[in-house]
Amino acid sequence: MTALNVTEQGLHYLMLCLELYMGSTAFLLLYLFALAFLCVKGSRKERRIFLPVSIFLLLMVYNPVAPVLLMRFFDVNSEYYRFFWITPVVILVPYAAVRVFGLPKEAGKKAVVLAMLVLLFILSGNFLYEGGYKRAENVYKMPPELMEVSALIHADADEEYPKAFLEYEYNMQMRQYDPKILLTIDREEYLYATSMNYTEEMIHDSEHPQYRILAALIKYQGVETDEFLSALEQTHTEYVVLSKANPMIAFLKEAGLHEVAQTAERSIYKYDLKEPYVFELVDYTPVY
Repeated sequence: MTALNVTEQGLHYLMLCLELYMGSTAFLLLYLFALAFLCVKGSRKERRIFLPVSIFLLLMVYNPVAPVLLMRFFDVNSEYYRFFWITPVVILVPYAAVRVFGLPKEAGKKAVVLAMLVLLFILSGNFLYEGGYKRAENVYKMPPELMEVSALIHADADEEYPKAFLEYEYNMQMRQYDPKILLTIDREEYLYATSMNYTEEMIHDSEHPQYRILAALIKYQGVETDEFLSALEQTHTEYVVLSKANPMIAFLKEAGLHEVAQTAERSIYKYDLKEPYVFELVDYTPVY
């Protein structure tokens, strides 16, 4: 979703969000059909529950003008598509399907309606194994090499919670797999880095040293060695994990980082912090 920008795509933005998130706009059509069914066949209670919130959603979420107007007041580019997860939408479609199935009384007619509903849902979405069936290699459903990187960092680290910089994909996966590896870059900062370059003012911003790390290792922008090392120190970053094909490995070596381990495709470099960083979990026991 990071490639979409409501300012650039305008009214077409909503349709692009729908296509990327759902594969097609068929689910939205099913939602509209479900609303129409409740308007005609729904009870007064059902209409009172579903219709007011649905009208609001159609005006504020599924209206192509809405993101354009909202962008004037809020930055919704990265978050707007999350509106499609709103509970009333995912509840109403299956609820209406159950109501339709319950309309006929004879078993034969119920079988026909059920077959039509099943066919409708199949044709309106993507097949479960459309991209081929891939058996998970472990119970965590994570790349084995990611787990190996985690184990290697912990084996080398002196502290229980080491801090590391990882490339985008591993950064997103590591936060799900190993909470004991602290991440230098959070998700929002990475999303910004994938679509924007850093200005000189941002690179020299003393309050955001992580900009220098992203500018150097992700955007390949010119960052002085001492400024890069200062950023590692300020962010308490002890480990840098890069793919072996990353052109900035030479920069890391020049900056004085040394390789402590490697996997088939990744190299793990270590920066010796001047002052060891000890992370402590917040003790919430007094609250309870």
